[in-house]
Amino acid sequence: MPASSTLGRAILPAVIGALIGGGGVAYLHRNDATSAAGSRATAVVSGAGARDDLDALRADIARLKTNAPSQSHTMSDVGYHWTNLWFAAEKKNWPLAMFYFQEARSHILWTIQLRPVRKGPDGNDVNLVPIFESIDTSAFASVANAIQTQNAAAFAAAYRETLQACYGCHKTNGLAYLRPEVPTEPAQSIINFDGSATWPQ
Repeated sequence: MPASSTLGRAILPAVIGALIGGGGVAYLHRNDATSAAGSRATAVVSGAGARDDLDALRADIARLKTNAPSQSHTMSDVGYHWTNLWFAAEKKNWPLAMFYFQEARSHILWTIQLRPVRKGPDGNDVNLVPIFESIDTSAFASVANAIQTQNAAAFAAAYRETLQACYGCHKTNGLAYLRPEVPTEPAQSIINFDGSATWPQ
């Protein structure tokens, strides 16, 4: 997915990701949706039960909101992927680097979908959409381009530029204590970052 893609195109995958992340909730919702569909069909035939059907739909929406993950959960995923991205590029494993970049970006979009407007430190609303779009068309675009051209020096510069841009977003939202930096070790050890490695060993 190109870094210059608009937020609008990415909202659908973000919503799908949120529902998948809900696992059991999605399963229950599927069963409830089937029952609700039956209730709606009955209401159409009998001309009754529309109010009950609307109340059931509102209850479904409220339950899904309650079970949606927090932004801190999705941003933990961003940190995981963004950390591994550094080491994939360090090993010049560019396909793996692109994978981690795309995952980090999609989880940021999921984060925004969960809560597109936050309260800033002054109590005023902070709209995350234009902030992300600015980063997406600048720092993120530079990272994606460096990966695509397999330019290690350009990647390192763009990676650091993105960390600064992300910190700017944190400060705008009153989270100045969340200071991202270049990682010193991968987020996990089960993946071999060496693109020339053979498997099994």
